[in-house]
Amino acid sequence: MNLEHLSRQDSLLSELLKQAGKWRRLDAAVKKLLPPNLYPHFQTACIEDGRLILLAANNMAASRLKMIAPSVLPQLAGLDASIRSVSVRLVPKPERPPKTNTLHLSKAALESFGSAAAKLEKRHPELAEALANLVRRHGA
Repeated sequence: MNLEHLSRQDSLLSELLKQAGKWRRLDAAVKKLLPPNLYPHFQTACIEDGRLILLAANNMAASRLKMIAPSVLPQLAGLDASIRSVSVRLVPKPERPPKTNTLHLSKAALESFGSAAAKLEKRHPELAEALANLVRRHGA
């Protein structure tokens, strides 16, 4: 879907895309002023009453940002005239649920893997063992 084409037809969408671009550029500019090892651990949220709000994903990133922010405040203010201070908020990323195996093999597939394992036993014993393990795990 071409958002630019749609935005020409809808002024609200056009304005929304402009604002999104502005925040993306501001986030990139802020990240250039801070240490690269912090990039994946924070993002620029907004400018609220003259405060640049940075969202940190963990305590380590929040501590470092709070320590570094005052020293880069003049450069941050240069990015947007409304920035007078910096606030760091901790917003932990939710833990990803553990992966679950959803693989279901048919009886025919298991039989094919079993026969392939038997044929490969002499020439490729590691592959044959892996196929046999697959059949054992999913054959029950």
